[in-house]
Amino acid sequence: MEKHPVNVSTASADQHAVIYKCPDNRNGRKLILLHGAGIAGELTWTYVVNYLQGWSEILVPDLAGMGGSTFKGVDQPMAQDYARQIEELIDKLDWWDADIAGYSFGGTVVGELLKTHSFPLIYLLEPAWLAGNDAEHLVERQERYAGLSERFGAGDDAAYIDFLNAVSPNRRANAMADKVAIKRLKTNANGLRQALHAVSESLGSQQEYYLNWVSEIPGLSMVGENSSPDMYARQQRLEQESADWVSQLIPGADHSLVFTHPKQVARLMNDRLSMLLADLGE
Repeated sequence: MEKHPVNVSTASADQHAVIYKCPDNRNGRKLILLHGAGIAGELTWTYVVNYLQGWSEILVPDLAGMGGSTFKGVDQPMAQDYARQIEELIDKLDWWDADIAGYSFGGTVVGELLKTHSFPLIYLLEPAWLAGNDAEHLVERQERYAGLSERFGAGDDAAYIDFLNAVSPNRRANAMADKVAIKRLKTNANGLRQALHAVSESLGSQQEYYLNWVSEIPGLSMVGENSSPDMYARQQRLEQESADWVSQLIPGADHSLVFTHPKQVARLMNDRLSMLLADLGE
């Protein structure tokens, strides 16, 4: 697999991304992978990318403030600002025919993009915007993320463990794994703070959209077994109410599934693409 860096300037951001080219696959199908809060794109997706099949090119951008991308003149970005950044990048590269995946906060960005754009196939992994099946749970998440964002801004190191506990309430604590995760998160501490603020704001202002969204596009949700039961309940309802959606619980995984279960994540993504192609007779 060949890796090519992309550095472009758009209206709202100076943008960095990586394009993986798969010379063994010449079908022309493309995939965009959006990372979560605090950890840049390549570090988030590198293990998963190694096991993906069925795509000729894979685009992995850095959301602004995390990795090599930065906003221009946006001090407190909202979810819409990150979506605008990715819109501009897709326009610049002419990638609107690509499938798209969003992990955690990246899922929130996908949710914003879906208000005005369509994609052939959607993947949502532990999506922050579909974190619960009722308004009470979303309010609890909103308040918790708002508090964490403030604590990160104040330099409170204990907030990192509380963040890990918030996104994976039933996780199995592992001191070594926590140390690695916190080191990664600290690399983009301000970007993490900004992303959590954006998630909190969107959970508070878009509850009706988040609670009632159904997909007209084929897709797949993944939630870790040791993550939030409320999140999985929301994905199950999404499957029931959407025309062509699958929800998948990953045994033994928590919110960090892209890091801890990359082979299984990639296999599920590959299988969902194969299912879509079979339905289309391709």
